[in-house]
This record gives sequence, structure tokens and C-alpha cells, in this order.
Amino acid sequence: MNVWIAASDGRTSVVEKLLQENYQRDGNVKDPNGYTPVHAAAAYGHIELLRKLCQEYGGNINVKDSDGDTPLHHCEDAHTAKVILEELGGDISLQNEEGKTALQSAEEDGEFPELIQYLRIKSGISADEGSLGIDADQWAQFKDNIRYTMESEPASDDPESMARRQRLEEILSGDNPEEELQSYIREVIRSQNATQDDAEAPDTKRRK
Repeated sequence: MNVWIAASDGRTSVVEKLLQENYQRDGNVKDPNGYTPVHAAAAYGHIELLRKLCQEYGGNINVKDSDGDTPLHHCEDAHTAKVILEELGGDISLQNEEGKTALQSAEEDGEFPELIQYLRIKSGISADEGSLGIDADQWAQFKDNIRYTMESEPASDDPESMARRQRLEEILSGDNPEEELQSYIREVIRSQNATQDDAEAPDTKRRK
């Protein structure tokens, strides 16, 4: 058994033995995917092991794996998330390689409503809002506006507009239009922000 499986199983004594014998007591030891015992303990809700890793073995509660996910990104329950954020110094604002915070990743998955609600509150967002600050009524209005526009306005010949229209049609006819719309809008916002950042970035080229 390796240290990551032992941490996933919550086998504290085995984790400690492996860390002491093989990893110089390093709680941040990574597997080939950058996954650490801290990630594993957080993912499976082994809170006492998580505390021990961080407090006795130098575990970094904000350590990132190869996808940029922190232990909070891997968390699946509100109680563990509370320990991470309120006791161990976790940073709720950290983003992974896809530019998503733990809240945004949880909302995209949609599997852990109590975790999502807690992370929204900790992010300063109303419990009935999404991570973009749009509540249920606004989402309903937004969807109606999209449908009205698509039904009443003729399709454009512009390839970009056609691709965007097709994507919206797929989203609205899918099984989870609200979640898909949130993901789509986040992508658009990230793209716009990246374009704006590039435009505002200072010219670092050497002037002749």
C-alpha cells in the first residue's frame, strides 16, 4: 500500500509510518499526478488525518496537483471544507488550470449541494446565487431572453455567430441548461477578461 491510498482510506497509522520511513516526514509528497496525502485526506473527509498532515508533517493545505486543484477542489463535504478554510488556512480564491475556483468546480459538478451552499456563503455570495452572482429568477429571465432572441432573429452568416448560436441551442435542449449556461458564461467572461488583460498589458518590447 502506498501513502496516497492509505490517506484515502483514512489509515492514519499507516500514513505516518510510510511518511516517516520513506518520505522524510513530508506531508506534501506527490504521486505522478501531483496528488498528495493532503489531497487524499481532504477528498475523503478524513479530518483528523488532514489536521495531522498539516500540523505535524508540514502538509500545505493549498498545495496544487498537476491539474492545479487544491485539497479544497477535491473536497466533497461542507464539514471538511469548513476545517480547510476556517482552521487550516485554506484559500477559497485559488484557481486550477482551467481557471476555476473550488466553488466553480463544485457548481459545475452539482453533486454536493451542502458543500456548494457553504462555499457560496464563504465567498460572500447569497446561498441561492451562483458563483457569478446571478439568482434563480435572473437565470430564468436570461434563458427566456436567449430563446426569444434565437426564435425571433434570423441566423447570421458570420461563422462565429453561427457557432455561438449552435452552442446555445445545444445547451438549452440539454439535461442541465442552468449548469451548462453558467459554464458557458464563465468561459465567455474568462475569454473577455483575457483579451482585456492582453490589451492593457504594457508593451515590453524594446523600442528602437
